[in-house]
Amino acid sequence: MPDVATIVREVILLLLIALTVILITRRLTVPYTLGLVIVGLLIGVLNLVPEVRLTPDLVLFVFLPGLLFEGSWSLSVTRLRTNWRPIFLLAVPGLLLALALIALPLHFFVGLSWIDAFLLASILSPTDPVAVLGLFRQLKINENLSTIIEGESLFNDGVAGALYQTFLALVLMTVNGGHLTLGAVWWQGLETLTLEAGGGILVGLVCGFLVSRFVKHIDEPLIETTITIVTAYGVYLLADFAHMSGILAVIVAGLIFGSYGQALSMSERTREVVDNFWNMAAFLVNALLFLLVGAQLNLSLFLSSSHASRLIFTAVLSIVAVLVARFIMVVGILPRKPSSQPGVHLRAWRFVIFWSGLRGALSLALVLALPLEVPDRETLIFATYAVVLFTLLVQGFSLRLLLKRLPSVLR
Repeated sequence: MPDVATIVREVILLLLIALTVILITRRLTVPYTLGLVIVGLLIGVLNLVPEVRLTPDLVLFVFLPGLLFEGSWSLSVTRLRTNWRPIFLLAVPGLLLALALIALPLHFFVGLSWIDAFLLASILSPTDPVAVLGLFRQLKINENLSTIIEGESLFNDGVAGALYQTFLALVLMTVNGGHLTLGAVWWQGLETLTLEAGGGILVGLVCGFLVSRFVKHIDEPLIETTITIVTAYGVYLLADFAHMSGILAVIVAGLIFGSYGQALSMSERTREVVDNFWNMAAFLVNALLFLLVGAQLNLSLFLSSSHASRLIFTAVLSIVAVLVARFIMVVGILPRKPSSQPGVHLRAWRFVIFWSGLRGALSLALVLALPLEVPDRETLIFATYAVVLFTLLVQGFSLRLLLKRLPSVLR
């Protein structure tokens, strides 16, 4: 394990690289996250991989709580309420439909067991709108459309995280010698999902309301900013310790604290300080995360495997399955009007929502966190990296050109 001085030196170096890439991509009007992934890939190809590694614990306990809290804290509850129907349809029934559509070909064409196929599908389900929303802000895309994409991502992160923990528990049961019938699988899965998701929501609700009431008695920006940090990470750790969904807990606590808590307890000056802190924190975390994502992928290691052809086939099939599932989900689930505002160009909105379904940090965190005893772990990791890179590089880069060709009603 590297010493503290080495870690600090490498983090500063990575931030300098990230800063350079961000300045260049802004001049080129390209989402900075895409530039960071490409530079990270070059770092990996040149074998300059840093000592700081993208471990499951680093992503799950350092990066993820902060990103989830910032996303839920800054999300406009008014716009969320206005667009609740498409967000709910995409994040719950839409995600479940996509889960099945991804798992089916993985089972029948790759030969993964049903539980492994659904485990990989749950890993590939959460969307990551960081690159998309940055581009939307540059091009001044309609706020309601941005809210739908951001809200869907936030809530399907929670649902997908709970489903992941459910399927992983079932996989580990079978690995440890447990024999599960189809009925037992459904019952055990439903019980685990209810406990994980319900418990996480309950923890988030209780903590969000308690902290919001507590902050009412304080009027000091630095102290209140510190309280938001403790809330983001404390709620996640509490839910994780109780074997509940930390992802859902943070999302719910962030939404309550960011709407009810802000309105009830915080002065205008404090809100500005807290907003600035979380904007900066999310910016730095995303910069490091996407740079390390590219550097972490060692293609030669996977392709030198004796199962290289199977890995490539699974990766290609996963990419196709994710795209097809996303398309069917958006076309089949969204209502006739994805927003209550008049003048919505339905076909254009549907296409943007479909093509904006990028995968990123959460998918990588979940797949890297798989225990070593999980069957086909190597296949699941390679497939996830392939989907994340394809969606970031192909969909992310092409989205800007496509948006410029769409009707002006998007703006």
